[in-house]
Amino acid sequence: MKRVGIVGTSMRAGAFAKALASRFTENYTIVGLMDLDEGKARGFCAFNHIEAPIYTDFEAFLAECKPDLVLVATIDVFHESYIVKLLDRKIGVISEKPLCINAEQARSILAAHQRNPEVFAITSHNLRYAPYVKQIKEVLDSGAIGKVMRLSYSESLDRLHGTSYFRRWNSRRKNTNGLQLHKSCHHFDLLNYLMGTHAKYVSAEGMLKAYGQKVPHRFEGVRCHECAHKGECPDYSDYNHTLFAGYYTPDMCIWSPEIDIEDNYSASIVFENGVLGTYALCAHANYSGERIVFEGETGRLEYESRVFREHINPKDVHDTMVTPIETLRVYHFGKAGAEEIPVRHEETSHGGADDALFADLFAPVPPSSLPTLEDGIQAVLTGCAVVESIKTGRRIDVQGQLK
Repeated sequence: MKRVGIVGTSMRAGAFAKALASRFTENYTIVGLMDLDEGKARGFCAFNHIEAPIYTDFEAFLAECKPDLVLVATIDVFHESYIVKLLDRKIGVISEKPLCINAEQARSILAAHQRNPEVFAITSHNLRYAPYVKQIKEVLDSGAIGKVMRLSYSESLDRLHGTSYFRRWNSRRKNTNGLQLHKSCHHFDLLNYLMGTHAKYVSAEGMLKAYGQKVPHRFEGVRCHECAHKGECPDYSDYNHTLFAGYYTPDMCIWSPEIDIEDNYSASIVFENGVLGTYALCAHANYSGERIVFEGETGRLEYESRVFREHINPKDVHDTMVTPIETLRVYHFGKAGAEEIPVRHEETSHGGADDALFADLFAPVPPSSLPTLEDGIQAVLTGCAVVESIKTGRRIDVQGQLK
């Protein structure tokens, strides 16, 4: 029986906690939780029906709970500090993405992992486990479109999903270094995984265009629940008061002057295997979805997903209650039309990706195919390169950031 601790009682940590408490009780037990916001930790336990001691001090948490494995799901900027301490104490680590927020932290984690190579440690890049990703991987690996020469990845977030990032702590660069890390890192990991390579060079542009102080707006406050305009502001948003029972609430004003991250950006990526790529994110779109295209020597693969909401449901930011419109097509040179491949989809968290990840992660013997800390570092390096290129206007040597 492995003893599991949770550091950072976030919504993502809740998915892990529910899985542990329902599906993996024969081999795992939650022995304690640690969060600087004690009220939020209490709300987390109430919302997820978890009974475990709560700590606000990390050292006390380790000393009294004696965990074998710890899930780190705090604010992004703090991941590195906890990961390094756990590795040096020979305690297994699962880190929520992003693994960290800058190259300095990546170097610190890499050094700690090199000091403790025997310690179990992974990055929770669940997108690799989505059913459609497995299908894309199968097509690419089969050679159906030949050697890949170019790829493009475009991500759109509708007003519910997009604004959610600007109502929370991750809208401040000091906490996460931008959506390039907090949101896009698992897209960068996905491309690395599908192509079996890493990014080499990045050039990027980005702006804050839809949210924040400079965008024309009628109402402004600090937090929706205490705002004088909440009765008339069209951007008012409520939150789960059971889950967020502490001092932090995810209803910060989307027009705040403190917002300092980009909501639109695009990047040109050169991969180490010579593939040319483009990546773009828009956090203010008509619908949520993504479009991924691989151009090969003998064909073209296209995947597209779209989610349209007739009614905005604030409890469904990540589209778990909406079935997406998905298409997966392969175009073969010399043939008219496309080969339509039915897309597999599961009506569970992140389209079945979480369940598949947990099945591997909490197996009696976890497989070696789990995303590693090195995978997490590579995703972070790409995200950091996008941020740095936007800031400086220069092309960034992605791997050079580790030096």
